[in-house]
Amino acid sequence: MRRDYVYIGLLIACIVGVIWGIAGLLNTAYKTQEAKANENVEEIYENETIATTAIEEEKVSPNSSFALKKHYDECNHFDYEEAELPKELVNLNQQEVETYYEDWEVEEFSKDKLVLSKEMNGYCNQHFLIRLDDEAVNVYRMGTLGELKEYKKTDIARDYLPEEDIENLEEGITVFGEGKLSAVLEDFE
Repeated sequence: MRRDYVYIGLLIACIVGVIWGIAGLLNTAYKTQEAKANENVEEIYENETIATTAIEEEKVSPNSSFALKKHYDECNHFDYEEAELPKELVNLNQQEVETYYEDWEVEEFSKDKLVLSKEMNGYCNQHFLIRLDDEAVNVYRMGTLGELKEYKKTDIARDYLPEEDIENLEEGITVFGEGKLSAVLEDFE
């Protein structure tokens, strides 16, 4: 009976050895075949010109949002204005848009959104000067070159203002933005 176990053990050892040897041969054959395949691929790339497949070019959609962004060099402010997309831009690619708007830079381009930007000389149109003229408070808007243009005459009379406000208004109070302008004017009313 003990002999039977020895024969069974030898039989199992032989089977495991054969399987192990076959696995080794297969692994070596696979590596050799893989190396040859890589050599063939490299040879194909060296000898053949690879054709580029057609890539669909992104174009402006009729439903794209459109905005103009202006940066003013004197005040360092930005003016971001959303606008209706001009019909002539529909179905243009980025290069065609750049050609059409040669003075502008394409800042953002996709089928859903187009933003053009431009550097502007001067000040943006959000700078105001509040000043006491004659007997009333008036508002001036600073032009792009720094010149003052009358923007609004108010009904705020000198007679109803404290002396400190009169002194400040005679010198002029500068504000940025229409929201701030409204708030300052309300303080004087």
